[in-house]
Amino acid sequence: MPSLQQTLADTTRSLHNRIEDNPLMHAMHNGDSLEHPYRWILSKLYPFAKESEEKISALLGDQEGFDIARRRRIHLLHDDLADLGLTPALYDTTLFDVINTPTKAIGLLYVLEGSRKGGEFLSALLQKKAPHLPVRYLVGYGAATGIEWEQFCLLLERYAHTPMQHDIIAGAL
Repeated sequence: MPSLQQTLADTTRSLHNRIEDNPLMHAMHNGDSLEHPYRWILSKLYPFAKESEEKISALLGDQEGFDIARRRRIHLLHDDLADLGLTPALYDTTLFDVINTPTKAIGLLYVLEGSRKGGEFLSALLQKKAPHLPVRYLVGYGAATGIEWEQFCLLLERYAHTPMQHDIIAGAL
């Protein structure tokens, strides 16, 4: 039987592939200037990240052992946008109304924590190709990102054989 992490990875694979199809990745692949597409992607990411963090904090707090306060990083995205001369966009507070239980919030947290791995990879590329761009948000936990991911997956596995696992999967979608 696959782990809950593997089930989530399999279930969200098509969404993950769609996310990677964006102007920033196209610019990197084509050798184009990265500043404009990077500004675009951070601007698009901000409303999602802000609402996600607020939902997760409201529904989980620290009661599930996920140390939500330590995982918050919207302030880093805000600072990166400010360094680029951008004001964070307003967002639709109903964006995540379907995330309405702690277990669905765990699924959403899986998406955010998984994005740190991709962010670590992307920040390394950006630091080589466009070192003037701020990447605080993308750096994640830095050198500890892999270890933090493993620890998160261990916490996640507490729910692998419970009826709540279906809610967690729904929250990740």
